Amino acid sequence: MSHPDCRLNLRPVGTPRGISSHGVGASPGDKKSKNKSMRGKKKSIFETYMSKEDVSEGLKRGTLIQGVLRINPKKFHEAFIPSLDGDRDIFIDGVVARNRALNGDVVVVKLLPEEQWKVIKLDSNDKETEAPYESDLPEELPQQSLKGCNDSPDVIIEAQFDDSDSEDRHGNTQDVLVDGVKKLSVCVPDKGKEDPVSKEESTSMSQDTRASSEKFLQKSAKVVYILEKKHSRAATGILKLLADKNSELFRKYALFSPSDHRVPRIYVPLKDCPQDFVTRPKDYANTLFICRIIDWKEDSNFALGQLAKSLGQAGEIEPETEGILTEYGVDFSDFSSEVLECLPQTLPWTIPPEEFNNRRDFRKDCVFTIDPSTARDLDDALSCKPLTNGIEKEASMSSSVT
Repeated sequence: MSHPDCRLNLRPVGTPRGISSHGVGASPGDKKSKNKSMRGKKKSIFETYMSKEDVSEGLKRGTLIQGVLRINPKKFHEAFIPSLDGDRDIFIDGVVARNRALNGDVVVVKLLPEEQWKVIKLDSNDKETEAPYESDLPEELPQQSLKGCNDSPDVIIEAQFDDSDSEDRHGNTQDVLVDGVKKLSVCVPDKGKEDPVSKEESTSMSQDTRASSEKFLQKSAKVVYILEKKHSRAATGILKLLADKNSELFRKYALFSPSDHRVPRIYVPLKDCPQDFVTRPKDYANTLFICRIIDWKEDSNFALGQLAKSLGQAGEIEPETEGILTEYGVDFSDFSSEVLECLPQTLPWTIPPEEFNNRRDFRKDCVFTIDPSTARDLDDALSCKPLTNGIEKEASMSSSVT
C-alpha cells in the first residue's frame, strides 16, 4: 500500500476523526471563557530561567553544562559554548535557544535530544558543511527522500514564535522567530512489501548508519540560565520611529537598532530621545547613540533600554571609537587625582642622580622615534651612530614603561 503523503497525526488517542482535541468535552461557553482569559496575554517567546538551586544541582549531576557564549558575528543566529570533553563545540541554534544571553556571557545550557542535534556532513575535501535544508535540495529529488515515511516524516522541524511587536530584525516583518532544527530520519519499509536486502545486510547497514550519524552530529543545546552577564549590555546604533504609527507603542517608544547584529533591537522611551526626534527623525538618521539594555521580557522580541549618550555622526573616527570602547566596557575616563599624584609635582623635572648608575645615557646620540604623529606615547625609537670604519651602527630602543 503506497503512502502518497506522510503527515504527523497529532490527534490524541481516542479522539474521533473530524473532532478537534480542543473541542472534546468543552461546551461553547467554556470556549468563550477560555478565549476571554487568553485574550490580552502575549505568548512567551523565551523560556523562564531555571532556579539557582536547580542549576546548581544540574551542574553537579552533569545534566547541565556551563560555558562562555560565543555568537557568530556574521551569522548571529549561530552560537557556541566549549564542550567539556574538548571535542567539537556545543551548538546553540537561534535567538530563542540563546534565551536572551549575549556574547561573552557565562551561561548554563541543557543538551537537546539527540534527534535535534545539528547534522554535519563532509564534502569531497573533508571540510565540514551543514546538511542542506529541505528548501535547498534540488527539485528533482524524489518526494519520498524528503518526507520519509509515516513514522518519521520530517527532515526539518521549525518552531515559530509569534509576537505582537511591530519590528524584528531577528525574524520577519510579522515578528516571527523561526529556529530551524535539523533532524535525522530513518525510514521504515511499508508493510506487505518484501525487503530486497537480507537481514544480515540490513543489520550491518543500520550499524554503519548509526556510527556515521554519531560521527557527523554536533551536540546542540539551549540556554537555561545566565550565571554571569559579562556583556556590558551597552550598544552603539541609530534611532528610528516604529513602523506602526497607530500602535500604542508608537506613542511611547522609539526603536534602537544596534550596529552589532548580535545585540537585539531595543525599545527606548521617547522621553530619552532628543526633543524634536518625533517630528524630525531624518535629522538623526546618521547619528550614533549609546544605548544600555535594562530589561528583556520573556514575551518580547526586543529588549527595553535607555539612551546613555549621543556620540556624533556615524563613520567618524572619534564617535565610532568611543562607541567600541563603551560596548566592551573599556574605561577611557580621565585619570583620577590619585593617579596624577604619582607624577612629579615640581617642574621642571630633572633626572635623579641615581638613575645615571642604572641606565645608559643616550642623550648625545642620534635617537628618533618611529611612532606616528598621532601616537600618545613615544616609546619606540631607533638610534644611529657613525663608526671609525665608515659603517653606521644602528640600534632599536623601547622605553621601560609598564
